[in-house]
Amino acid sequence: MSIDLSALGIEELQTVIADAQRLIKTKKKSHLKNARSQLEKVAADYGFTLEELVSGKTNEDSAPAKVRKPVEIRYRNPNDEQETWTGRGKQPRWLAAALASGKSLADFLV
Repeated sequence: MSIDLSALGIEELQTVIADAQRLIKTKKKSHLKNARSQLEKVAADYGFTLEELVSGKTNEDSAPAKVRKPVEIRYRNPNDEQETWTGRGKQPRWLAAALASGKSLADFLV
């Protein structure tokens, strides 16, 4: 298909280009939508969702998230009942200061 554009002026050519670019964008969207619907149909025919088909994993493959039980409090500040420590991680300042002053860790056991 050959269209003779030599008779058109610059503004008319720019209009043709802009129209062609809009048409290309519209057709790409249409092709993409059509391709997606075809892929969803193929996935459904095999009993999967499109996301499962693309990722290669089914919903059964994913392990359930482990629910962690909260750690029990082992140590409590006798001066402030709100200040506690589970014994994990860095010692809180109140406990480190008390231990530095000569107290024992056993003095703070719950």
